[in-house]
Amino acid sequence: METAAAAVGSVLRKLQAYLSDHKEEDHCGGGVKQLGRIHAALLGNAGALPRQPHDEPAAAWTGEARELAYDVEDAVDGLLVASSPPGSLSRTITGLLQRATDLSRARPRTPAGVPAAAAVVDHPRKKHQLPPPPDGEAGVVGVDDARDGLIRRLRLRDEDDEQVKVVSVVGPVAMGKTTLAAAAYGVLKSRFDCAAFVSVGLDPDITQVLERALRQLGVSKEANAGEPRDESSLVSRLRELLQNKRYLIVLDDVWEKSSWEKIRIALADNHLGSRIVTTTRSLEFADEVGATYELKPLSSENSKKLFFRTVFGCEDKQPDDEFTEATDKILEKCGGVPLAIITLGKLLAVSTGYYNLPSHLRACLLYMSIFPENYEIRRDRLIWRWIAEGFVRPGDGQEVSLFELGQSYFDELVNRSMIQFLDIDFSDDGYRDEYCCSVSFPVMDFIRYLSDQENFVTVLDSVQGLLPSDMPVRRVSVRGGGSKAEDVVSKRRKAEDSASLGSNGMNVPHLRSLTVFSPATPETSIDLKTCKFLRVLDLEGCDLSESELLQDHLGSLVHLRYLGLRETRIASVPEEIGNLKFLQTLDLDENLKVFDLPASITRLGELTCLRVSTLTRLPSGIGSLTALEELSDVSTRYAPDLVKELGSLTKLRVLKIRLYRLSRSEEEAFLESLRNLRKLQTLEVYADGGDEPEKKELCEEEEAWWAPPRSLVEFSAGALNAHWSPVARLLPPLRRFDAAAPNLSVLVAKVAELRQRDVDALGTLPALRVLRLEPYATAEAIHVSGGACFPRLTECRFRDADVAPVFGRGAMPRLRRLEICFNVRKTVDLGNGGFEFGLENLLCLEEVSVYVGCQESTEPEAEAAEAALRRAADGHPNRAAFDVITFGEELMCFPDDDN
Repeated sequence: METAAAAVGSVLRKLQAYLSDHKEEDHCGGGVKQLGRIHAALLGNAGALPRQPHDEPAAAWTGEARELAYDVEDAVDGLLVASSPPGSLSRTITGLLQRATDLSRARPRTPAGVPAAAAVVDHPRKKHQLPPPPDGEAGVVGVDDARDGLIRRLRLRDEDDEQVKVVSVVGPVAMGKTTLAAAAYGVLKSRFDCAAFVSVGLDPDITQVLERALRQLGVSKEANAGEPRDESSLVSRLRELLQNKRYLIVLDDVWEKSSWEKIRIALADNHLGSRIVTTTRSLEFADEVGATYELKPLSSENSKKLFFRTVFGCEDKQPDDEFTEATDKILEKCGGVPLAIITLGKLLAVSTGYYNLPSHLRACLLYMSIFPENYEIRRDRLIWRWIAEGFVRPGDGQEVSLFELGQSYFDELVNRSMIQFLDIDFSDDGYRDEYCCSVSFPVMDFIRYLSDQENFVTVLDSVQGLLPSDMPVRRVSVRGGGSKAEDVVSKRRKAEDSASLGSNGMNVPHLRSLTVFSPATPETSIDLKTCKFLRVLDLEGCDLSESELLQDHLGSLVHLRYLGLRETRIASVPEEIGNLKFLQTLDLDENLKVFDLPASITRLGELTCLRVSTLTRLPSGIGSLTALEELSDVSTRYAPDLVKELGSLTKLRVLKIRLYRLSRSEEEAFLESLRNLRKLQTLEVYADGGDEPEKKELCEEEEAWWAPPRSLVEFSAGALNAHWSPVARLLPPLRRFDAAAPNLSVLVAKVAELRQRDVDALGTLPALRVLRLEPYATAEAIHVSGGACFPRLTECRFRDADVAPVFGRGAMPRLRRLEICFNVRKTVDLGNGGFEFGLENLLCLEEVSVYVGCQESTEPEAEAAEAALRRAADGHPNRAAFDVITFGEELMCFPDDDN
């Protein structure tokens, strides 16, 4: 339903635009109107829950609507590249619109007595509202039967058995041993004079275990005040307490026999019918200490009940066949382990919100099934592909770019927990890793099943080696190497009529998207000669160093929107790339042998994203690509005109550029171009070389600085080979960012000198989340005040600094990661001989890396610095993990041997 609605909506707009441009509305208005009715019907059912058996006619109708939309779009695209005189509308379009009329009239109606889909849509759940999952492990299905079995094993009704009896519940991790023991404990404790449930664990503190047992048995801390707390006295106290009582003791998670023996001494053998229950993973231990009760995996029936209870809040839910089949696959992986079932059920409970998603977001989520399980997907790669597929649709009067709209789609899927946004960090060379996401495997199983039902993506791998011959194939994902898929293709090509997969009835002429994952190669999967309407070709990571595929076929793929060639080891780009008049994204990053781009690239008027290696020479005329929104990893080394042409690219949101030995006039041209880019959101500028300017220029010529646009979100700047560079001359000092960039979230900069006023200014930035500074010098002590300073900062790194900041109370209230560096000698000289940096004031801190430079310091000073950091680590309120690295010891000052 969702892909059909998205496909029909996309082609409807394209068809209306084509007919308007070619004055053909009068000839085809009726057919377009019927296509619009089909779209409205699909949207009206977009909120429907999984189809029930009575929905089979609707499912077939939806499939026909989807395929019709694809066929219409292919026909329109064919007309766009064909030379036909005005007023001569293709008979193909006319015939397809007649199909739309017939299909609209044949729309199945909701059977009598069956609630319409709209009834479901009228009462959606509130945002993020999901059925309540069971309370931890307490909701394990089948625990009652297991509990009763454990109780029987304890033989409570055996009047002749008055000795203390021990039963060990044994089973692998996550089988629910603790849950079972707790369930039995809850039923039985009222039958005993006293009872206690204590956790032991690996390498336990026996003193604490015994104290917890005493407290549960009614002995308060106050009652033991003044008495010895050593192990032997606690054992005596516990034995005395239990001597004349019938007790029930549960020792949870016992790992070693030695721990058991120390506790067992305290449990008196009083011949009153007392019982001890242990839980353990060791069958050998269980056999040694008493009777065993081995916990088995849940049955298939109980596994399903537990899963449905977790997902839907009740175990008698009767889902449709689609969900049941996906459930069976998930439960097979869980192997009857309750905790695994609960964990995955909770994850999948979120994906039940899939049916409350708008149709365009459903299509975007199903698109994730193209990627392998556990694959880290770059956010930008995903969004540009969504755009190429037509899934990102601007509303009436919407002025944001398609990428920004696609980013809002991405954010919504993250907010609804449909996809997981992976954390970001910085690499050692200063570059920020790209944003990535992934899909948990239960959600992936679910959307893969739906994708199969929708004929959305066809996967070729070691399991599925053939393309279906009974339906058009629109998207193909090829995975692995040496797989069944490659073997099958190889054999077919050796056959007498095996010129291509298309000649074998595989319908690849309808292919819209081809994604190949290394080590597979496109030559062993799909014959591109048959792919007339291909829109997405993503070969990222495949080895094309010996391939002629691009030279042979690229120029004919005239409908291509997305071309992903990152890290494919190609050495050149064919001149025919200029034929791809609709190309929007060209990713050539990490191809270090592509030294030149052909001049024909300047003909790509629709190009919005261009990524290359810094070694790639751009041709003159890049300024004509006025649709560009991203230009990444370009260099002026072989393209000196680039600094001027940038000024024409006024739609740029992302610019990543390396400046190479600019002259003063080129610096001014670059500065002028930057001033024209008022939509910039991400700017990375690094410089090689350059004349060393007078320090006076940096202080007095403030009017020459570039003023960041208010749209700026991420900013990185530095010099690679010189302390002073064109970057330092042209870009503003840190203190100038306070008012100019209110949306700045990430700031990475190598700076000549760090001063208190810079830190004060940056602390006022309301959106700053990541700060990384590498000062060449720090002339004064730095203090980060409390209050509203750095309100949203989560990551802060001061690298290569010789003075570490001192953090006041309340400073950086959200900071989780911190990296500081200081020189012992300079820190002492600036009056901080106690090396107190206020790290205890960073209450949310989780990770700390401290680099301690010992050059020119004395041994006592260095030891004092290390001791202060140890105290800070031991006393940190959030128990942050400290990593202290010292260096420069060989340059320390030692007393003369003669003294």
